[in-house]
Amino acid sequence: MALLSFWGRDEKLRIIKTLRGQKSIDSAIAKGATLIFRKVEPFSTVKGKYCIVKNKRYGLKFKIYDFRDRKNHSDKYEIVKDWTYVYHHYDFPQEAAYVVPDDIKEGEIVLIEDLIENFLSYRHNQGSSKRLKSCEAIWKNNDLQIQYDPDRDCAYAVG
Repeated sequence: MALLSFWGRDEKLRIIKTLRGQKSIDSAIAKGATLIFRKVEPFSTVKGKYCIVKNKRYGLKFKIYDFRDRKNHSDKYEIVKDWTYVYHHYDFPQEAAYVVPDDIKEGEIVLIEDLIENFLSYRHNQGSSKRLKSCEAIWKNNDLQIQYDPDRDCAYAVG
């Protein structure tokens, strides 16, 4: 169970585990587990940025991640690799499923510990972003309905 006061609730939620990879899925099926399968897809929206600068006097190179870094604006440094956006690659197996408890009740709110679906948890006006790792869901009509709300679950940073 997880206590989630940061979502505005002071209640314990049951945690839903995620299986990734055919071997763990096959093992759960052999044990009679109830699984909800989801398609694993790339998420190119999740990205970061960097640039490489070199100290003109000493030749030392630095990787910087923020446009505001002093090295980006100093006459003592030169840019040797211009600002580049890089997509974060998550090494997820292509097969994934949620393990559903046998005693789950219609309308029960749960916490999915490792989301298969892709949602943003962080966006920055300078271009970087991150993937949401966990989220609440409601068990409804024999399925987990993710309760993602970008206004609540995705932080937007400016600066």
